[in-house]
Amino acid sequence: MFVFTWGPGAGSYDFIEHQSQRLSKFMRVIAIDQRGVLRSEPIKDEESFGIFDLIKDCEAIREQLDIEKWGIIGHSFGGYLAVQYQLHYPERVTQLLLECPMFDFESSARSLLMGAIQEYKRLGQDKMAGEFLVSTKITDTKKIWYKCIEALRNLGDNKDNLYVYGEQKHFFDRLVEESGLPQENWERAVNHQQKLYQEGSVFESLLSKLDSIRCPMLLMKGKYDWVTAEDQLAVFANSQSNRKISMFNYSGHFPRFEEPELYAQIIKDFLIQT
Repeated sequence: MFVFTWGPGAGSYDFIEHQSQRLSKFMRVIAIDQRGVLRSEPIKDEESFGIFDLIKDCEAIREQLDIEKWGIIGHSFGGYLAVQYQLHYPERVTQLLLECPMFDFESSARSLLMGAIQEYKRLGQDKMAGEFLVSTKITDTKKIWYKCIEALRNLGDNKDNLYVYGEQKHFFDRLVEESGLPQENWERAVNHQQKLYQEGSVFESLLSKLDSIRCPMLLMKGKYDWVTAEDQLAVFANSQSNRKISMFNYSGHFPRFEEPELYAQIIKDFLIQT
């Protein structure tokens, strides 16, 4: 099973920390840091780079490892990348397992903005809430995505309330501190993100392309996740026989962290059934 992680710009470190031992009991796990991310070589400023370079990188890994077919786990933006890979190499994919995936940047941005607005109101910052409420009416995908990033950045540490349901809101910050990896490695995400956004292909919605996928698909969603917005979930849940949805009632954006045993069991059961 091949793992695409979240982001854009996040590596596979936390996935391996939270799930590698559980999942490796019943399947082989291959996890990468995407090009220019974390333990991968940084992307040079003059280097051209976009979503399709990531797809080609993953196919090159499959060929190098001499794997005929594999299943894919994709989290958040990794879900977007997993679908793109399947659309380009459908004969190579046995299953798609999507954890709180993002199929449409505009939809996810609007949903996250609504979550941020609620958080601003909770903090008593009604003026900020009102300003970002206006932003939810933006229809240009890139513009609303940048507004979403602005809203989350201005929340500071409080943004973690939108991603984690339980008490360990800042688990990822602690993981970074305890990783032993240089801070500069974690900061490589910035250039990765900027180049993806500038190239622009990531802003294409994949919702209309889901119906062309014939392999078994599992969507795992935290009940309190804002990224896989309701409209995206509705498009996925169209009663096609190759699709299944598993809801995690005590999770936000990271079911693999908040409900780790259930996460591994659901994946195991799905692989047995398919």
